[in-house]
Amino acid sequence: MNDTILNSYSGIKTHQFGLDSISNNIANVNTTGYRENIPEFKSLFSTHLESLGGSSAISNDRNFGSSGASNAISTKSGNYHQTDGEFDMAYQGKGWFIVGPNQKGDFKIDKDGYEQKQANYFTRDGAFSRDADGYLVNSEGYYVYGINLDKIKNGVFVSSNDNEKDLKELSDNNLKPLNIPQELKFQPVLTSQVNISVNLNPKSNFQNAQDVFLDPSGKLIEDKFKNQDMNALANNDEKSLDTSIYDDISFKISKDGKDEEYDFKYGSGGEKENEFRTIGDLQKLLKDKTGLDLDVSRDKNGDPKKPLSLSIINNTADMNLSIGGKMAQILGLNAAEIPLKKGSSQDSNPIKVPFYSTSTEIYDKDGKKFLLKSDYVMQDSGDNKSTPPINQKWEVKTAVYDFKGDVMVSKKPVTQTIEFDSDGNMIADDAEVDFKDNKIKYSLKGSKDYKSSNLAYQDSKLTQVSQDGKPEGALREIRVDSNGIIYLAFSNGVTEAMGRVGIAAFVNDQGLRKVGGNLLEMTSSTVNGDNKLLSGNPILGWNEDGVLKFGKVMYKNLETSNVDVGNALTNLILMQRGYSMNAKAFTTGDDLIKEAINLKK
Repeated sequence: MNDTILNSYSGIKTHQFGLDSISNNIANVNTTGYRENIPEFKSLFSTHLESLGGSSAISNDRNFGSSGASNAISTKSGNYHQTDGEFDMAYQGKGWFIVGPNQKGDFKIDKDGYEQKQANYFTRDGAFSRDADGYLVNSEGYYVYGINLDKIKNGVFVSSNDNEKDLKELSDNNLKPLNIPQELKFQPVLTSQVNISVNLNPKSNFQNAQDVFLDPSGKLIEDKFKNQDMNALANNDEKSLDTSIYDDISFKISKDGKDEEYDFKYGSGGEKENEFRTIGDLQKLLKDKTGLDLDVSRDKNGDPKKPLSLSIINNTADMNLSIGGKMAQILGLNAAEIPLKKGSSQDSNPIKVPFYSTSTEIYDKDGKKFLLKSDYVMQDSGDNKSTPPINQKWEVKTAVYDFKGDVMVSKKPVTQTIEFDSDGNMIADDAEVDFKDNKIKYSLKGSKDYKSSNLAYQDSKLTQVSQDGKPEGALREIRVDSNGIIYLAFSNGVTEAMGRVGIAAFVNDQGLRKVGGNLLEMTSSTVNGDNKLLSGNPILGWNEDGVLKFGKVMYKNLETSNVDVGNALTNLILMQRGYSMNAKAFTTGDDLIKEAINLKK
């Protein structure tokens, strides 16, 4: 009879424990990141009735009462819903966010264990915000721990300009409170490296020759113009002088009753073969063979005419001159039996050359904008059919100018020759361009995603620019990717990582203990004489490459409570029934005792 009362009393207390646990789950059904408790029971103690058929194959165990065995934490995930909170985030998978009460605290996790100067806590509630000092905190005001790249100093973001270094540091294991000031400025970065990819079409974007071959004083550099390959010229209609088609020029001179004919052809055979490549080659060939002079057209003062053209000059005796051939035709030099007196000339149409110009924004240490300008002039269109093949050549003149492009900042332009081989690959050395008291390393061979080219079926264009200089900017947006890496986007177009949210996982989440405020803490116990963490040591949430191992972060999402309301209400009814039945057993035991007392009467 006493056993009946004691058993039922323990049952009442145990079911009350179950009711308390389940009702607490229901109370937290809308608590962000709440983890449901699962009450579990066990027998209080038992005895073996050896006096009753001790040799029987049937068990003679007798159990006495029940008690709570555990109030296990459910590890299943809740649901996820989108939010508008600037720092709201949820974690999907195995693991926890890390928070702590100490602004100067840290939490270091390694393979052998962990180090901390203060108690730290773990949560699935990612409803974070900023405090007055710019620190990320949870709803309890505890600081959110993570990897801080230490780029923010005195309200200024200092770029590392090194993504590989950032990724390496983001895989670190020493976690500290994260800080993002509201008023954050991006510190300007001096440009020291510029890589561009450009397409130079040899058959488009022509410029008048007199505007290209100029010295600093604005005078025509005649020798440079005469060194121009004939296949790198175009007529006034911007039709390229393609020497695979327009390759010959002929002269018929009639004087003193004699007719003399001369045929010249574009090629590399030299004077013996009556072949020429440059304007200067044709000038010498014409003088040596015919006595005629080839020069730039000049005005009455002897200065080169504008627009610039070629001129056949007779400095010998009066003659009749015929000029033929496909090259003469495209240049506008063709003539038929024209009288050419001594001292007179026959001019071509104006001459143009393939030309292109690029401008790239660069920045000084104060974030002020300048222009890095390059002018490209084709010198030789090349010949892939010759032996050996002749590469296409361009002269490039580069200098730094003010942002309007009017005043040159560099001490002098840097001139270099680039080539394209038969496969279209650019051959060019990097240049160093003066920029105030610094040097800019300048590469024309290609940018981050593209290489430079000389495609004739695409317009000449600046394809892409990669440079390390950046202007000043103000913080505009904060983003968090699926690996928990925090990116700051500034008004200058720069988006760069500043750190990451800390994630830790445990072998046994059941070993964590709830402490209120949606927080859990590590607990220890003595096992076989050793003090051990019930949850096991914390495990860093990312691998050596900085990629999360057990789940992902969902930015601008929150995780709901993982309580299954339907299941909770069902269990609540079962607990209520169990409580009622134990109460009935208790009253039955009490009635039996009363009957036993009445036996004396």
